[in-house]
Parts: sequence; C-alpha cells; structure tokens
Amino acid sequence: MLWFSNGSYRGYILTVGSDKTRIISWPSVSSRLPKCRGDMAFDSCCSSQVNHRGSLHWLTGMETETSVDILVFDTVTETFRWMRSPDQLGCCLSLLEMDDKLASCSSSNATIEIWVMQDYDAEDWALKYRINLLAMKTSPLFDNISKMALLNQRELLICCHNPLDGPDYLLHCDIDGKFLGYHEIKGGTYSVYFTNQYFQESILPLPICEMQEEGGVDKEPIGQI
Repeated sequence: MLWFSNGSYRGYILTVGSDKTRIISWPSVSSRLPKCRGDMAFDSCCSSQVNHRGSLHWLTGMETETSVDILVFDTVTETFRWMRSPDQLGCCLSLLEMDDKLASCSSSNATIEIWVMQDYDAEDWALKYRINLLAMKTSPLFDNISKMALLNQRELLICCHNPLDGPDYLLHCDIDGKFLGYHEIKGGTYSVYFTNQYFQESILPLPICEMQEEGGVDKEPIGQI
C-alpha cells in the first residue's frame, strides 16, 4: 500500500505481513504535478486509484484547471512514471478496470464517456461507450457529476448533485445507458463519502456447517457474505 498525505512531501509504504511503514521520497516526476486550486498538494485520498498490471495508477489534476495525467507507481521497482490520459475535452472523473483493461471515465455536461486502453505499452486509448444522461427521462435533475464507479463490469454508480438545493443522489445505470434507479443522499448526522473502490463478495462457511456435515444432518449449508 502506498499513501501520500495532503501537504506532505513524503510517502509511506506498508507491505502485507509487516507492521512497519517505510518512507518513500516525493516522486521525482512531481514537477509535472499540476498546481491545484488552493495550493492543495497531491493526496491519495483525493485521487482515483487502480491497481493494474502490478502498478498503481492515479489521476492527477482532478481539482485543477489543467489537463489530467496519470501517475503510475511500479510496485516491484518502487519507481514513478507518467502515462498520458485519453484525448478528451471533458472532466476526467475516475480510473477503472474494465475487462482486464485500464479504463478512464469522463463527463462533459450530461454526457459520460468511457475510454478503454487498447495497448498498454503504447498508451493507445479508444472511446468505448458514450452515455447521454438526459436521455434517461426517469432520472432526477442534476447539476454536475463528481464521481462514478463500475459494478459487475456492466453497471455504473454515479454521484450526482441536485441543482434545486435538494438532496444529492447516486444514479444507477448500465454502460448502454439504461436507467436502473437512484438513491437519495440525505443530509443528517452522518456524511456520505463516495469512492470507486468496493469490497468483493465472498462466501465464508461458518463452523456450524462443518458440525452438521460430521453429524450427518441433511440440511442446506449456511454461510455469511
């Protein structure tokens, strides 16, 4: 795990199986990091991260008026390098992994574009999907889109802001533009933080299952997700 904190010029690496962190210097390519609004430094928490082909990929410039580039960290050699983002005019929102390929999502007004990398070494991108949110007549009004995540390689979860001072909401649709529903984000005691990372479901057997098998009880197995 690699972590950079806001305002810090040092990174931290934590290896699985170790309880000690190692310090890593600020990337030598930091001169290419765009100047963020409010002089905000590069921060792992504010960036979209994807672990692809043994390297960590971050979007930079998401809060800037400059173009977005991708910062890549090789987890084997522990070195940094730059990767160009797709040629697009919209606001790049997140990096994804789609069908074992690196993908980039961007939005411009009410249109979402998904670019997929065809050749990783040559950094060759191709436009794969274009979704017009205004065509979803059952979708609520929205002012802008802040983040999105890919579910099951076919469905998108999009964080939308309501222009009428109403609650923001999570829009659920598929990559072909079919509206699947939405969920309001109501204000209250707890705030909602949207991230494009999610836990993969797994079924773990409980000890009671093993006891039933040993006792010869013919019942449906019980598990937890």
